[in-house]
Amino acid sequence: MIRFSDIRYRYPNTGWVLKGVDLSVADGEYLFLCGANGSGKSTLGYLFNGLIPHFFSGTLQGSVIIDDTNTRESSVSELFSHVGLVLQNSDAQLFNSTVEDEIGFGLESLGLPAREINKRIREISKRLNLEHLLGRSPLTLSGGEKRLVAISSVLCLNPAVLLLDEPYAHLDWQAAEKVRQTLLETHQRGKTVVVIEQRTRGFVQDSTRCLIVDQGRLLFEGPAKAAQEVLRRERLVPSYPEQSKSQPSGQEPILVARDLSYRIKGKEILNRISLEVRSRETVAIIGRNGSGKTTLIKHFNGLLRPTEGEVSFQGEKIRGKPPSEMAARVGLSFQNPNNQFFKYRVRDELLVGPVMLDREENGWLEEIGDVFDLKGLLERAPYRLSEGEKKRVALASIVAMRPNLLVLDEPTFGQDGRFRETLAILLTRLKDLGVTTLIVTHDLDFAQATADRWIVLHDGRVVADGAPQDLLCDEQLIRVGALGRPPSDTRH
Repeated sequence: MIRFSDIRYRYPNTGWVLKGVDLSVADGEYLFLCGANGSGKSTLGYLFNGLIPHFFSGTLQGSVIIDDTNTRESSVSELFSHVGLVLQNSDAQLFNSTVEDEIGFGLESLGLPAREINKRIREISKRLNLEHLLGRSPLTLSGGEKRLVAISSVLCLNPAVLLLDEPYAHLDWQAAEKVRQTLLETHQRGKTVVVIEQRTRGFVQDSTRCLIVDQGRLLFEGPAKAAQEVLRRERLVPSYPEQSKSQPSGQEPILVARDLSYRIKGKEILNRISLEVRSRETVAIIGRNGSGKTTLIKHFNGLLRPTEGEVSFQGEKIRGKPPSEMAARVGLSFQNPNNQFFKYRVRDELLVGPVMLDREENGWLEEIGDVFDLKGLLERAPYRLSEGEKKRVALASIVAMRPNLLVLDEPTFGQDGRFRETLAILLTRLKDLGVTTLIVTHDLDFAQATADRWIVLHDGRVVADGAPQDLLCDEQLIRVGALGRPPSDTRH
């Protein structure tokens, strides 16, 4: 049994993040926890294994009792074997030289024999389809692959309580379903499962109980069926506006890739990719984890140089141009926002690009702050924000530069339904202003609501290019796993 009694918590130099939370979790429950960005979900999660108060400083009032033990009186290491936590930011959890070592690290810390460690590594790798990655460095993996490794490293510990913060983030349709089924099986074996998620569609129904957090308090507590109405009312499930069918302006492409190939250490990541993007288009790049999506877009602003082939932007070859020169024209928002920050205040982070390019316009920056809901964050350090808030700051800092081509890598990661709706509207406005947008995403609902065209990557190749409604009906793409369908609202 886990019991939270009148929990109030605040980080240093902030207001109260949690404001009197009372919660009991019975052994063997499956709890689904959701809420708006900045509502306190992850902070609540840190209380389960003692990261608060032993790792994060701040002020904690109330008590957390796990199996008759107060977490104030137990160290994180003492709770390690009891409560397994998968962090929202996978990069913060991966530090070994190979995937195999990463999965086995916790098992070695528990002092298990080598035979048992190898057995568990093989079992979890097979279950989540990671066998082909065991010899790879986690640093070379895609965001979705890193997510699976982080989940595997905790699952194989077989803790009594399994807590996952945004487990479906960065995962494609097949990987998300594998994780979903694995969590269901874990729960059916009598384990306590707690999932903190924004991606509610098709997943919330698996839980025995749903909690909705709002501004540090419990807004709703009850069965998943009853939660659906609250999720819609609070706009935690997005309702996208109807997409305009405006046509790209002109026939000349703004971006062209011809026979683009990329290899690293003998491994082929991209294989003879050819594509075109025309002015004012919004194009979504879709594909499975590890299909080469993020590697591809890093060629569009010169961050990577192709092994073979060429990329041209506005009629000029990118090869030989420094990324700093291309940044003014091709704005790339990274998948992990932590890799994008280098200022101590959000306000300064937003001003970097416009000041460097002499494009500082107070009216535009104020509007960006409104659209991305950043006004209450401007004086805070970006590194101290929630992962969802970090993502909004990273997106806003790129949009603030008004690039000719806006490239967004997983823009809906960690975002609630309200922001996803707002972002869809913003992309429509940017199109009206002449901005061309490329979106890399596994969020097929968002891609369908925003993109004129989808380009589908599979095993480093372009296997389809067309209208979303046509590709979603292509049974061949679905059969080979190159494309999936959005999860249904009901349990399979």
